[in-house]
Amino acid sequence: MTGTPLADRLEMLLVAQWLEAGAPDDGNVTFKVLAAAEELGCGGGRSGLLEIMRALGTLEDAHRVQIEWAPSAGAPARVRLADDLCRDARRAFEPPPF
Repeated sequence: MTGTPLADRLEMLLVAQWLEAGAPDDGNVTFKVLAAAEELGCGGGRSGLLEIMRALGTLEDAHRVQIEWAPSAGAPARVRLADDLCRDARRAFEPPPF
């Protein structure tokens, strides 16, 4: 966790999306800034987008994620979760093997 409430919530959202996508080994998840702003209850419009962008920057600075922006505006970005984040999420949320 980063110690920044919104960044921590965003990290949890990204982990949940990654798990819902089947926890791919590459750690990648599709990310839509507008959807995240809405889901996390950020203010509408530009201020909400800037809050999410700031939280993403915090996660990237903390080496929790890497972001690859799409070449066209409005297209989803690709976020790669750090290996240790994926490992921790698997340990916490995936059922143990039989």
